[in-house]
Amino acid sequence: MKKKVISAVLCTTMAVAMLAGCGSNGGAKSNSTSKATSAASSAAESTSAKSKSTEPAKAEGGKNLVYWSMWNETEPQAEVIKDAIEEYQTESGNTVTVEWKGRDISTIIQAALDAGETIDLFDEDYQRVGQQYASKCMDLEDMAKAADYETHSVEALPTALRGWAGSLKGIAYQPYTSGIFYNKAMFKEAGIEKEPATWTEFLDACKKLKDAGYAPLVQDDAYVLYSYGFQIARHLGQDGVVDLCKNGGWAESEGALAAAKEIQSLVESGYYSEYAPDAYPNNENEIGYENAAMIVNASWVPSEITNNTKCDIEWGMFNYPTVDGGKDPATVANVGAQAFAIPDNSKNGQAAFDLIMKITTGAFDQKMALDTQSIPADPTNEEWPEMIAGCKDAFNALTNVYDWNMGLNTDADLKTVIQDNLMKLFEGKMTAEEFIAAVDAASK
Repeated sequence: MKKKVISAVLCTTMAVAMLAGCGSNGGAKSNSTSKATSAASSAAESTSAKSKSTEPAKAEGGKNLVYWSMWNETEPQAEVIKDAIEEYQTESGNTVTVEWKGRDISTIIQAALDAGETIDLFDEDYQRVGQQYASKCMDLEDMAKAADYETHSVEALPTALRGWAGSLKGIAYQPYTSGIFYNKAMFKEAGIEKEPATWTEFLDACKKLKDAGYAPLVQDDAYVLYSYGFQIARHLGQDGVVDLCKNGGWAESEGALAAAKEIQSLVESGYYSEYAPDAYPNNENEIGYENAAMIVNASWVPSEITNNTKCDIEWGMFNYPTVDGGKDPATVANVGAQAFAIPDNSKNGQAAFDLIMKITTGAFDQKMALDTQSIPADPTNEEWPEMIAGCKDAFNALTNVYDWNMGLNTDADLKTVIQDNLMKLFEGKMTAEEFIAAVDAASK
């Protein structure tokens, strides 16, 4: 009886957020110098958008920029970018030639950079920009400083890019965040007055929700690594998780065992839905059917559940709680985004950077967020899509980021073993000690 309808906007947003893994070719080439609006209309729109934009040092006009885009031309993100380009051209006197590569850009951009093709800017997953492509991209530190970029970016985004690349090699936009999403009405009914910040407070909230007649938590099979990843990373930090996955030592790791015991305790306390772990997205839909209250996931999940179940929920969200004696604070979360970068052989670096600022800050960043149901990259943009407005304070508080699954993806073979045994842990068919022993044996 459960519905599995996912809207077109959701499919676009979620697919891109999960490292842009799918999508059609869309490799059509388009010169955006064609104008669909009158000069008077363009000037009016320009004045409106400029009122909220940053004002970096401007390059001289008369240049033609070549932009390779990760979007297909008909996607909502592309429509926002086309509007920004049109205004940029009017203001700068430059032209922009766009090649709409779609998600295929991830398979061709490295070779293009290595070959020194004429590209002035491109966008792709922000982690790949910071790790795979950084050596072929321009250092943006000086231009970012001149543009006061730090005022227009949440700290965690440039921090992540600098951490991967050694310096600022990209400008992030359209981010997602992660944590625990919940039904506000259920929290109120259960008498939970404050969002949990510690594991003890979280367990207290779970008890109150169960006493009120609701399943406190849901868990789908697709996200068992994600939930345990948060738990173990709070104990060890992501670097500690990566070290375990690379070098072993699971049986000696107090943090890995403590995290597994905490998951086991949630199961034994009856804090998960009776159907958990279920095949994705069946269990998360229990929130939409108002049988359950909370889910560990990312900021696409309210839209996903709403589209699946046609629910009308007021969503809240808080960062994943801290644990006693743990390494990481609640201001670290899995965050993803796209990023613009400028190849280091571009002759138009400043002009390309000006266009990037046009798209990723001010009015067009605001439009991107509202039109694509995503988070503004520029924290001075205070209007969020209603469904994820509850993420605002938690997201703006972030100081650093986790990768997807918080380091558990480090070794592909071990990842499979961890996931298989986590399913048994979440099903109550394996103890924490048995889980650790199984993973330890596989890591040797």
